[in-house]
Amino acid sequence: MNPRDHLILYVDDEHANRVVFEITFGKDFRIKCSSSAEEAIALVAQEHVAVIVSDQRMTGMSGDELLKKVKDLSPDTIRMIVTAYSDLEPILNAVNAGLVARYVIKPWDRVELDETLRWAIEAYVAGKQNNALQLRLMQTERLRTLGQVSAAVLHDLNQPVMAVSMSAEQLTELSHVAPALVRLSKGDTTALTPDERAMLGQLGEDLPELASSLTSCASFMSDLMKQMKQFQRHDTAPPASGDVAPLPVIKLALTMCRGGSMSSGSKLAYDGPPDLPRVRATSTDLMQIFVNLVRNAQQALEEHAVRQGTVIIRAAVHPDGLTLSVTDNGPGIPAEVLARLGTPFYTTREAGTGLGVAQVKRLVGRLGGELRIDSTPGNGTTATFTLPTLPTS
Repeated sequence: MNPRDHLILYVDDEHANRVVFEITFGKDFRIKCSSSAEEAIALVAQEHVAVIVSDQRMTGMSGDELLKKVKDLSPDTIRMIVTAYSDLEPILNAVNAGLVARYVIKPWDRVELDETLRWAIEAYVAGKQNNALQLRLMQTERLRTLGQVSAAVLHDLNQPVMAVSMSAEQLTELSHVAPALVRLSKGDTTALTPDERAMLGQLGEDLPELASSLTSCASFMSDLMKQMKQFQRHDTAPPASGDVAPLPVIKLALTMCRGGSMSSGSKLAYDGPPDLPRVRATSTDLMQIFVNLVRNAQQALEEHAVRQGTVIIRAAVHPDGLTLSVTDNGPGIPAEVLARLGTPFYTTREAGTGLGVAQVKRLVGRLGGELRIDSTPGNGTTATFTLPTLPTS
């Protein structure tokens, strides 16, 4: 099959992007470019377009809105979208609902996109010959996306499960004082041993924090599972905007990562105002962001045996919003690794999944911010993002 036998339409309102796409792929594919969604719709109505590749963020009509119209106009056309992490949420929903066949994350890799375009043409040809086959291909892509989302959820469940396990161990130790509590309930206070009295005191000090931590972890895990079920049901409703105070979430995230601090010997700390403005987010979203960033920093410290390692969450309030950062004094990240950091399933750690930073980029983008990672080998790493704050009443 000759790829040039079938037309690929690329839609982007930025002239430079259209030029780069046509120069990069014009030798191997038959390419036409459109500068607007309206122009693309008119072309699809006039010509047989095998594949349409649209940028997501365009003036007037977004990429996913364009591809919904193309689906009605030309159902056989394979629909693909190019998106940044900050715009990924509607694309995941569009793939899940079968409106988009494949998404490509900016900046795209030439070799990977070349392979994807060849796959799209093959899918188009197969669909012209057998509509059921194209439908199965679309369902396979949905399962691929569902698998990525599921993997990210499982990745983010790991830390609260560890925190619950640690709390359960602590409760098991404290439960040894149960016989003394029974005697106390019967009014017998004379038979308490010194060890029992010490353990009762410890129970009184630790129980409120343990109960709060377990309740918060359970709520966090429940919310993650609800998100997964919504995605499985093709629920394309926009995510809840929420209204949350960040500081309690930060403190809980540090508590949740306490086990990693013990294993790495690192110190966890918060550096910022005692009161922070509320932000339009959910506690689950913020928790996922902080836990992923803190655990990544801890793992870097542990793997490189950094002595007196520190991980600090910092907060600063300014007119543009609330800036939050996670800084470590670890080995830093080489430039070639930093350039690919956040690509799903890309990792330099033997036991890594490559999902943590990708998940953080997606969530920060959904909340209206953008993640920036600054790192110099030998001088540690800082991940920073700014969120819009809610007006005070």
